[in-house]
Amino acid sequence: MKNYYFILEINIYAQESDIKKAYRKLALKYHPDKNSSPTAETIFKEVNEAYEVLSDPQRKLAYDHLLMGMPAAIVSPVKTHRDPRYRPKPPDFVFERTSKRQEILAFMEKNLMYAVWISRVTLICALLVLSDYAMKPAKQTQQIIEMNSNYSGSNSSIKIQVNDGISFSISGRDAREFEVGSTIVIYTSPWLSVPVKIENDRTHYISKLAVSIYGNFIFMPLVLLLTSLIGAFYKQGIELQFNLGIMNFLLLVFNFIFLHINQF
Repeated sequence: MKNYYFILEINIYAQESDIKKAYRKLALKYHPDKNSSPTAETIFKEVNEAYEVLSDPQRKLAYDHLLMGMPAAIVSPVKTHRDPRYRPKPPDFVFERTSKRQEILAFMEKNLMYAVWISRVTLICALLVLSDYAMKPAKQTQQIIEMNSNYSGSNSSIKIQVNDGISFSISGRDAREFEVGSTIVIYTSPWLSVPVKIENDRTHYISKLAVSIYGNFIFMPLVLLLTSLIGAFYKQGIELQFNLGIMNFLLLVFNFIFLHINQF
């Protein structure tokens, strides 16, 4: 005689809720779509058989008496369905298929190492840019060969081009101190050669280049430094680390654009 309590891994005093809970757990574990083991299907059938008996109060009572070896005469009659093929329905059991979010999280976990690698590369790039900004700028003497006005709403700027092909923009007010043919001193960062400011060689008037990654957009490498530090060394949360890797890559692209914004 099969021990249905043993099959469902519960004791004889288990309540209805315990029986349902045990059934759900084992049905999910041994469902043929979930478990490819050769014995899984057999165990799954036994689990269903055990549940059919123990979930029906009258059949359970009859089974308990038989299990304890009590005379069959004292066992209450068990109602049967007129259709011998009828089986009571088990509780709503839906085979848990992987949700879309679970698929996304699995993809993130699989590619997490690449996201962390991106964060570490962007961290190095951010440190390079900020170190370049902090160092003493280099000087080079050039001659202005062209000046073009550029109006944008209420603000105006002048694009200056020098004889070696470098171009940058200064404010319309500062442009009054410069003219075509005059000699200027360009201050550039030592490593990346980003123009920081220009100086009129004759009057020594200095104009800072606001439209530059080292001007109004210095916040870009600072933000990249912060996010890449978190992405490279923060070890909690797969989703956060992966998203930081993507964000750091995009920020790196923006930083590259701003490195050359004076040439646009």
